[in-house]
Amino acid sequence: ALGPRLAALLLTELASDQEAIQRAIMIAPASGAEFTHQLLQRRMVNDMVAYGQAIESRASLLAQVQSGGAIDLDGYLFSAKMYAWITEVGARRTEEHSTPDNQHPISGQRLLLIPGGHSPKTFKAIKEQNTTAQISELRFPPFWNTVGHVDLSQLQAEVVSWIAAGFSADSRSAQLPELHNQTMDTQLINITLNGATIRAAMDQPRGAVTAGVLFLAGWSGDRTGPHRMFTELARQLTQHGLLCLRPDFRGRGLSDGAHGEASIHSMAEDAAAALAELRMQLPPGAPLYVAAICSGCKVAIKLAAAHLDISKLLLLSAESMGSLRSAKTDAHKTKKALLTYLKKLTQLETWKKILSGRVQTKMVTKALVQHESRSDEEAKSEDQTLRMFAQYSNPVHFVFGGSDPDAPGSMQAYTEYCAKHSIPSSLHLIPHAGHSYYSATWSAEVFKTSIEFLTQVQPEG
Repeated sequence: ALGPRLAALLLTELASDQEAIQRAIMIAPASGAEFTHQLLQRRMVNDMVAYGQAIESRASLLAQVQSGGAIDLDGYLFSAKMYAWITEVGARRTEEHSTPDNQHPISGQRLLLIPGGHSPKTFKAIKEQNTTAQISELRFPPFWNTVGHVDLSQLQAEVVSWIAAGFSADSRSAQLPELHNQTMDTQLINITLNGATIRAAMDQPRGAVTAGVLFLAGWSGDRTGPHRMFTELARQLTQHGLLCLRPDFRGRGLSDGAHGEASIHSMAEDAAAALAELRMQLPPGAPLYVAAICSGCKVAIKLAAAHLDISKLLLLSAESMGSLRSAKTDAHKTKKALLTYLKKLTQLETWKKILSGRVQTKMVTKALVQHESRSDEEAKSEDQTLRMFAQYSNPVHFVFGGSDPDAPGSMQAYTEYCAKHSIPSSLHLIPHAGHSYYSATWSAEVFKTSIEFLTQVQPEG
């Protein structure tokens, strides 16, 4: 059993049956109180970015869950029941003084602790309860709180090596059956492309299928979308008779391939293969739609340029392509990032990290001065796509967040482009929302405008 952060506490509950779990791995474990504190702090920082100020204090947010209410944290509703549970588990396992009665159920050589340089107080408490546990000295960035891809190859290698060392060669060579997962009305299907397997979730309506929707994730995302937006939106769309296919691009999620080998070109290849699969699953003549977010919008436009029969495009937080990209975009991003870090400097926790040397300076530098860049060849390729896309004549619906630094330039660029080429388009702006809509309220608005667009019957002709 393996768990990072708060999930490491779950191991303390699962491990009561020592026969069932032979080995346990805790990665950067966090106590319930620490976990809650960090989420509340991030909620306040996000509010500062979106609204210019923290609209609720940490104390008032905490009071809400302590009194039986729920609060919105990163697009998820954090309930009073959840708060009470993680506080109880955290206190029981990581914050009480160690006694013979509260030793970790799995200890000694069967427990691997990987602190990673995070949460030293929690790690110290767990270590005191497990004096014979194996401890890794490996350090890694906070992948659970980082936008984009984090290279965890060393962590993965250490975990695999430690697990494999505990089993015989016979058990390691056993072949498991091909993965097939069916949960409710969602099935995991396999798509073969160039010898690799693309795995995709297919959400099926219980009644007649009226249309199909292909979901395309962003650059570092997977089939679930940011905070499971794609999963939730797809399930709502199935209630309207839409068959939804949510593939993982190669190098992402459950699909084959390495992360570093992915590109917009490979994502476009994967999308085309997934589109062909979706066509085969649909009744003859059923319309095809594409829904995408962030970099996935570039792939969606490239796909529509090659398949003009795609009936609708839903583009969330679309990045400007080719010559549509304004030179002011990077400057606007830098300004936005600078304001974010200046506001973080008003937090006591930030100064604690600075003084203790726990600030990820490379990540701060990247956010301030390094942005997603394109080679001249990529820019020319995007312009070629835009020239082909000019022939597209079906509806496009854009959704942007008011606090997304990309939004002003992209909204103007795509509005002018669609008008110039007579592409029917509509635009929905969600005030204060960020690039990935990390709020339950913002997500609900994304769902509402998306469902209205995708389920609206198009007039013939």
